[in-house]
Amino acid sequence: MASCNALAPFADECRTAEQAAPFVNQAFVDYNITSRGEKAAMLSLMLFESGNFRFDKNHFPAPGRPGQGTRNLMAFPFVHQYAVDSPATREQALSLAGPDPTDPKIDNATMNAVRELVLGDAMSFASAMWFYKASGPDRVGCTGNKTLVDGLVAETRKGWEAFISGCVFTTVTEERAAVWNTTLSVLSS
Repeated sequence: MASCNALAPFADECRTAEQAAPFVNQAFVDYNITSRGEKAAMLSLMLFESGNFRFDKNHFPAPGRPGQGTRNLMAFPFVHQYAVDSPATREQALSLAGPDPTDPKIDNATMNAVRELVLGDAMSFASAMWFYKASGPDRVGCTGNKTLVDGLVAETRKGWEAFISGCVFTTVTEERAAVWNTTLSVLSS
């Protein structure tokens, strides 16, 4: 896990596993994620996307993609939906960016301002669980795909690959798979 020190890049964003654990565990409870396979998928996604919790904003390539962030580095439309879905940030998000995250009038500074609303540890570490359970137009996240969910619950590589490619919409790589395997192993011990 990340070792955070004052000289590290993005030191203000870095969190250790000990710092992250209470927020991650609370999010599992809040979003009713109980199976080890689903937990490993969420946790490994966050670990991979945030460089082992070293950052929570997209910085690469510099200056990074506007509005993209949280521990699972959601793209702005999802960050906006997450902020609007949360009672604590809803009004501010709507005031900043309106109801349509794809509105071409939303500039980079506004996207970044909406992202800031969800970067507190409680929300940032819960973002993967929200994405899995409540994102998208139908507000069912990835759980609308029973085969995918069953594969995660069964802890299969095929289920995890379906999550990465069919829900997160990114490429399955051996580097990602190694993080998932390690996370699954740690959660199994």
